[in-house]
Amino acid sequence: MVFWEIMSNAYKRFESTPSATIPLIVLTVPAATAAIVKSIWVANIGVSSTNITVTFSPDGAGTHYLVPLESVAPKKYVDLLAGWNAGPLVLEEYDELFVTSSQDYVYVTVSALLVDRS
Repeated sequence: MVFWEIMSNAYKRFESTPSATIPLIVLTVPAATAAIVKSIWVANIGVSSTNITVTFSPDGAGTHYLVPLESVAPKKYVDLLAGWNAGPLVLEEYDELFVTSSQDYVYVTVSALLVDRS
């Protein structure tokens, strides 16, 4: 007989509003879980352009740059994993995803599939 262990999958949306120049943890991957990040949407509702940096820390330690610097025009939005940054992005347990903006008035939405590996 073959038994299949069914893993739990859940699509999640993580929303944040980073303060200017302070790295904000948008997503921390739970234990025994992998996250498949489909999109990182950034909406700039300010009146001037903002620069966005996206980094992650494997196991919560160190810094790896995913998007070193992306300019977002005022009153515009962009998916940072589209185009030349083509995703998806796979993160493992305890990895942390950070977004830093050069100014306030920015909204960040991350869409990810969380896959239970237990």
